[in-house]
Amino acid sequence: MSFWKNKKILITGGAGFIGSNLAKDLLDNGAIVSLADNFERGKREYISELLGHKNLRVHKRDLRKIDDCVYITKDIDIVVHLASKVGGIGFYQSYPFQVLADNLAIDANIIKASISNGINRFLYASSAHVYPLELQLQPNCPLISESQSFPCNPELSYGWAKLIGEKSLSFAVKENPNFRVAIARYVGIYGKNQDFGLDTGSVIPVFAHRALKYPSIPFSIWGNGEETRSYCFIEDAIDCTKRMIMKMEERQIVGPLNVGKQELVKIKEIAEHMVEISEKDIKLEFDTSRETTIWGQLCDCSKAFEVLGWEAKTSLKEGLKVVFEDVSKRI
Repeated sequence: MSFWKNKKILITGGAGFIGSNLAKDLLDNGAIVSLADNFERGKREYISELLGHKNLRVHKRDLRKIDDCVYITKDIDIVVHLASKVGGIGFYQSYPFQVLADNLAIDANIIKASISNGINRFLYASSAHVYPLELQLQPNCPLISESQSFPCNPELSYGWAKLIGEKSLSFAVKENPNFRVAIARYVGIYGKNQDFGLDTGSVIPVFAHRALKYPSIPFSIWGNGEETRSYCFIEDAIDCTKRMIMKMEERQIVGPLNVGKQELVKIKEIAEHMVEISEKDIKLEFDTSRETTIWGQLCDCSKAFEVLGWEAKTSLKEGLKVVFEDVSKRI
């Protein structure tokens, strides 16, 4: 029988990008899935094809309230905690205290509720934002390993919140011997159901949006396009997430693990690929008045292979085509 058959799994932030994709995969594998979301950023359209599934429950809840967290964690086998106060870089810079305070409250509440309801498998979605800014100041950046989150110096309050969430779980495990934890530091995950808003979305879906709407809107790029990033397709990230959950059968703590693809790409190269996919004659414009803070980011994902036998397989061009087609249907 499949590991997932009849497992009762709660996904917080379940109507978001990663949550909606993970929910579909788990339902396809026979799990009984509960989604919790306040729909501040998550969208019902992301889960529309899942609604009505006999093994799906959807809860509109605010995880900043402990009673809501206690309610949704009752009679659950595994918690996948993806919910977080998130936004674009401008949002993080404008509301650093709000981001920190809300995320600390959300994490503390869902951890407390999970322990009080006897849940012993808990996966936490962390982020590459936990790493010190000084490791990301050059395009030709060094590989960043999991141990380099200390000494701490994240650029954003969001990164500080994630580090505190990770540390909170390490303390919770010490106090509760039956509580098992996995920590996934997601790095540049992209795919279907991402926000493509020009002011709020992530780079890849935004580029798809610009290509589809060109020439009615310009294809503009913040900075000079020389910044480097690494991107991991959602299906690869889900595969790693599931392996981490299963690994908790053997270990009390799994991770932290970088979950990404160890492949550098320039921002302007992503734009060029998207133009090629669109089959349009598009002129790229670079807004060099925008200040670049993070010039390069490449996380070492070899530990995930060592622990789980996992590595990202999907090529960037293949993944970009999926995003382009997805955005074209939703725009």
